[in-house]
Amino acid sequence: MNSFQFSFQIPSQEPKIEIGKSILFLGSCFSDEIGNQAKLHGLKAYSNPFGTLFHPFAIGQGIIDSIEENTVCEIIQQDDVFFHWGSSGKLFGYSKEELESKIINQRKNLKELLQNTSHLFVTFGTAKGYLLKRSNQTVANCHKQHPSLFEIQNSTSAEIIQFWKPILEKLVALNPIIQIVFTVSPVRHLKDGIIENNRSKSQLLLAIETLAKLQNCNYFPSYEIVIDELRDYRFFKNDFAHPNELAVEHVWQRFASTYLTESTHIACNKIKAIKSALNHLPLYEKSRKIIENQSIILQRKIQLDNEIKGINW
Repeated sequence: MNSFQFSFQIPSQEPKIEIGKSILFLGSCFSDEIGNQAKLHGLKAYSNPFGTLFHPFAIGQGIIDSIEENTVCEIIQQDDVFFHWGSSGKLFGYSKEELESKIINQRKNLKELLQNTSHLFVTFGTAKGYLLKRSNQTVANCHKQHPSLFEIQNSTSAEIIQFWKPILEKLVALNPIIQIVFTVSPVRHLKDGIIENNRSKSQLLLAIETLAKLQNCNYFPSYEIVIDELRDYRFFKNDFAHPNELAVEHVWQRFASTYLTESTHIACNKIKAIKSALNHLPLYEKSRKIIENQSIILQRKIQLDNEIKGINW
């Protein structure tokens, strides 16, 4: 054991992820971070078609609406911009019709992804939800609307389990080989208070303890990796809430060791190196040496494409 850092064993998971297989990340912003790492390493990864979602009910409702091909969208208007209660501000429109079309298309896309993905990673962020009084539903985002429209509710583990069990049944019925991996975001919701944040995370962890035992489900300890392995604020951004680039890289390496085959992990590192080199903007781009180096990198890319099918460049 490293005398300066605590570490713990994460059981290897089956089936493994291979290049060319579709994987999907939904939920808190930490799912975006790992999803981006997966894309950077050449995997066919997709993340958060409805934007970043934090509460288990909001995440789950997006899945339900997509599987059931729901065409009803609760739209609100803020000045001349339209938003959807079930999405983050990432999805917006300049007319109700424009936004409804976007939402319905995203639902169709998500259903298709769920039908074909090998792994779905669901990251819960908080058990604190904002219930829209007029519809009695937990919103994905308050979109800066007046607080009087909402009732704050702290969901219990039992409520989360009850909500998610039928969703898992729908997912397995839609795609019998799908692997559903739950995680808890290590991002601290400090505005709620440190004690309240810890209580919220505990409800999520307790809920996932039960959900991860169900068919096609398991758990990846991203929360424990950051909070316990990386137990130092040097692994957080200046807000002391969000893991920084170093922490994300560490979690990615633990993720890759858990879910990627050894050959896929090696290939992913080669892909990242090539992508990083191709994206680098040289100071003297017309230099003969730079041109020669770019040619060598492109040849490596072509060679890897011939060796491995399905790379997401």
